[in-house]
Amino acid sequence: MRSLIGGLFVALLAAEPALAGSILYATAASQQRIDGFCLGADGALAATPAVQIATLGRLPRRVLVGNGVLYVAEADRIEAFAIGAHGGLRPLAGSDPVKNFNPQDLTLNPDGKTLYVTHLGFLEAFALDAEGGLPKRFTSCVQGENTNDFLDAQATSGLLYVSADDIPGRIAIYRLNADGSLPQTGCGGLNKKDRPAVMRADSARKRLQRPKAFIVVRDFVYVEERSIHRLTAFRLQPDGTFCDKGKDANGNVVAESCGDLAYFLPTSKCARRQAKEQRQQCAASKTGHVLQYEDLVLHPRGETLIGTQYFKGRLDAYRLKPEPRLPDAPRVRLPKQPTFISTANPVMTPVRLTATDRAVYVAGGELDRVVAFRLEADGVPVDAAPFSRTDEQTNSFPNDVAVAMLSAACE
Repeated sequence: MRSLIGGLFVALLAAEPALAGSILYATAASQQRIDGFCLGADGALAATPAVQIATLGRLPRRVLVGNGVLYVAEADRIEAFAIGAHGGLRPLAGSDPVKNFNPQDLTLNPDGKTLYVTHLGFLEAFALDAEGGLPKRFTSCVQGENTNDFLDAQATSGLLYVSADDIPGRIAIYRLNADGSLPQTGCGGLNKKDRPAVMRADSARKRLQRPKAFIVVRDFVYVEERSIHRLTAFRLQPDGTFCDKGKDANGNVVAESCGDLAYFLPTSKCARRQAKEQRQQCAASKTGHVLQYEDLVLHPRGETLIGTQYFKGRLDAYRLKPEPRLPDAPRVRLPKQPTFISTANPVMTPVRLTATDRAVYVAGGELDRVVAFRLEADGVPVDAAPFSRTDEQTNSFPNDVAVAMLSAACE
């Protein structure tokens, strides 16, 4: 998963504000290409791409912007492109192609020096060179079970969070070394004989129902539990981990190991269970039964979650509610149902999305377009229909988008 704010933007060189521009990069997955669309001052999309560049690998499926570089996850490799002052792309060093690589997500360390990649069986980290290019192979890793399908990821200072589609599923947290590297080397799949032992996560919230998309913001994590059509929020400990240590002989968490369990803002039902046993950290809030989402992002202001629903072709937004159990009642509590629902367009099959302060951009999949919804200051969309869209890019199937801020006009 991309970083909440900084990972979606890139400040290149200081420039006159009047000259600065912005560009949206979209995968043209079916065409093995990246398209770059200039953005207007109001966030509107240009109809046609100003930048197009072919990828070396097949099926580009993730894009990530950070530190002046566009990273592209493809079926068999990761590519990196330096972003020019006007939005042009220059290839940098990329990873070697790997059979059955199939990356699921990309995320950058906050210091911009390490790129993390998720896929089946293990996690990879690439120590980046001075330009932001990748080494030919990963430089550190975490070995998982053969059945561990690591999905979305997000890095914070010192921690890597990943969703894992085990049975039923979990959010796992791994501590990073001081240089951003992961603790192991030499990881591999089933056929690698000298791979290291499976590494247990430093912290985890288990028994989640097929989690995929999640967002870590301050001391909360918001998780989509896909199989039960629900979003769930957990309050993290001050060090960013779950309350999952100090278990007794029966596997119950010893309350004293996490301090006052009221800190985690348990729901009333879960709080009653805590009086008897505490097998997993309680949720702080939950939605009711909602749709299954393909992706979730957080508005830069940090108070609205926005998700894409693939099969109905719509966008839902959740304006977080005040939490009266915390000082000053910050907006961290999930509402029971979406605050906003867009007009449905089943042809669109929206996949990934990204949000700026003024608009949210959606990769339109079968629509072969990128569409944009204008946002209120709080991150809730203004209208039920898009206010801007690109022209159709025939047979392109855009499945991910990322925005970069430029030092000069986009052209």
